[in-house]
Amino acid sequence: MSRLAWMSFSLLIGCGTDSGQELLAGFSPPAPTAGQIQILSPIVHNIKAGQDITLCSYLPVSEALDQTYDITASTGMQSMVASHHSVLYMVETERPVDTHECNDDDMVNSRYLAGAGGGDAGGVVDKIPEGIAYRVDAHRQLMIQTHWINATDKPVDGQAAYNLTVTPPSDAHQLAQLFTWTSTNITLPAGQTGHTSTSCTVQRDMAFFRLGGHAHEHGTHVSMTWTKAGAADNMFYDEAWQRSYTFAPPTLNYERDQAMVVHAGDTLGISCDYNNDSSSDIIFPLEMCTGFGFYFPGTAQFDCTDGQWPSGL
Repeated sequence: MSRLAWMSFSLLIGCGTDSGQELLAGFSPPAPTAGQIQILSPIVHNIKAGQDITLCSYLPVSEALDQTYDITASTGMQSMVASHHSVLYMVETERPVDTHECNDDDMVNSRYLAGAGGGDAGGVVDKIPEGIAYRVDAHRQLMIQTHWINATDKPVDGQAAYNLTVTPPSDAHQLAQLFTWTSTNITLPAGQTGHTSTSCTVQRDMAFFRLGGHAHEHGTHVSMTWTKAGAADNMFYDEAWQRSYTFAPPTLNYERDQAMVVHAGDTLGISCDYNNDSSSDIIFPLEMCTGFGFYFPGTAQFDCTDGQWPSGL
């Protein structure tokens, strides 16, 4: 890196995005410290009483970072009322600046940078293992996905924020991305138990430094298996599910040199049990059954849905 570029980097650190964005009343994410940059979502207005909605907010390119960074840690925060989760993405193809209910096009157009779970005033701290980073390119549009479940009897507003710990891009970093495998075949009649499962045969080698499962508040058990080609199933994740895991699921974590290496042709499976103790039927995505892992080296997010590896990847 040139001295001029390094000076530019040093001047930006700790200063936030300087976007002039408004903060939601009562939402007070800490200011970025030395070595950090802050990204704010727009305020989401009028999340209706009883509404369960996932929104995608595309930020102006003028608010994108003006040089490339490697993200080595992050803290994601979301206003408390009605929050479920938030994810910060880099956009592959620029889209109009707006906030709308997320669709499939949004998900295939994005690359994971950081995440936040709802209901935690202190934010979600992602400590990425040494030698691994997420890369965010200069002048690329950013998008923030926010999921809200408003269980109150009145409309609410919401917002998300991210404090990203960044360094200049480095060849010493293995770049990481997100892989998920999900079942959408979830139908839970009121007052009954239920089950779903899915598996995905991976099409490329991936070294995982973090893996976990995801279900919502009606989940009772989540397990995941890793089946090597020609071998028996190996259960590597087995959790009696708790309501609190909706926001902060247990994860398996590995250092860079001790990663769980899955090879092309291996199969990852997930199985979820539920108890719908409510008076209403529940279907996907009100309940979920998703395995997730952060893998390296990689720059593309893969989402394997109902056993279908994404085409073209």
